[in-house]
Order: sequence, then structure tokens, then C-alpha cells
Amino acid sequence: MRSDLELIRLQDQIISSKPELLDRQIREFCCAKDPDVEAFLKEKAVLFERSGISRTYLFVVNDNERSNIVAYFSIAITATNFEGVSKSRKTHVLGATPYRDFLDHFGGLLVAQLARDDSYTPNDINGIELINAAEKTVEQGRFYLGGRVLYLDCRHPLIALYEKSDFKLLRNEPDSLGLYKMFKMLPKL
Repeated sequence: MRSDLELIRLQDQIISSKPELLDRQIREFCCAKDPDVEAFLKEKAVLFERSGISRTYLFVVNDNERSNIVAYFSIAITATNFEGVSKSRKTHVLGATPYRDFLDHFGGLLVAQLARDDSYTPNDINGIELINAAEKTVEQGRFYLGGRVLYLDCRHPLIALYEKSDFKLLRNEPDSLGLYKMFKMLPKL
């Protein structure tokens, strides 16, 4: 990872005295591999931040006197549907949760978005480093809020990347949007 990357909260940027800088940074962010994550940053991240739906974190760098978003991730609280999940998988995820056999949904934390700008390479920040930063942020919040499961949704080509960070498939088939739900057990506090 580049040594000059700085991780900042979108919330801090929103309340800063430089909204035009944030607008430019967001407008210039490009992720052609996944237009959905680009659209989230451009169209929803500020709205979701202000409404408390999610928290977004930006990796920024100053290139040629300009501050640019290199990568970002968003974290949210979620309730995951366990309908159709095998009993053994459900037991693995829910452990000794009271009434687990009667639960159709179970709460957790969600890595809602994760992306790197096309102008930057894995040498600047790679997928594992981005995931690790998201997990570190989750751990900081979890200290105060609790939570035992971290979820994410991804397209098939990214499954192997997330498996390197110990995520497992919740189901072996994608949802109606073509996304696979993955999960990771968080360490006990």
C-alpha cells in the first residue's frame, strides 16, 4: 500500500468547509469494473451518510497538488435472510444464539461497498488491504456495539479474493441480482 494514503471518514468531509473538493473527488471517481459501486459513491454515499444508513471511508492521496479518492468502503448494519440455508451452515454462523432454529433473519455488520478507482493499481492499494481496513473499522465499532458476523455481497469473480480473507459463502448460488452472500465470523471480544 502506498505510504501516502490517508483513510478519512466521508462524514468528516461532508462537514468540512470544502464541499467543492468533496464534490470534485466523488465526481472523478471511476470504477468501470463495477458500475454499481461507482454509482453508489456518486449518487448515494452522501445521502446514506447523512441519514445514518451507512458509513463510508475514503482512502485519499494528494497527487500533483490535488486530493483524489483512491479507494473507498462502506459499512452498514444488516439483517441477513437465512431462508434456504442449510441447518449446519446456520448453526455455524449463529452458534449458540438463543432460538436460532426459529430465526429467519440474523443481524450483523455488512461491508456494503468496496472499490478502487481505475486510475490506481493494486500497488497503490490491493483488495486484501482494502478488506483489512474495512475489518479494522468494523472492529473499532464492534467494541462499542457488539456483533458476531461480518457479511458482504459480491459477484462471482471476487469470491476467491474474499475467501483469502476467511469469508465463506452463505449459499452456493447467487441472489436475484447475481450477488453471492458471504460471511465471516468475527473474533470474540
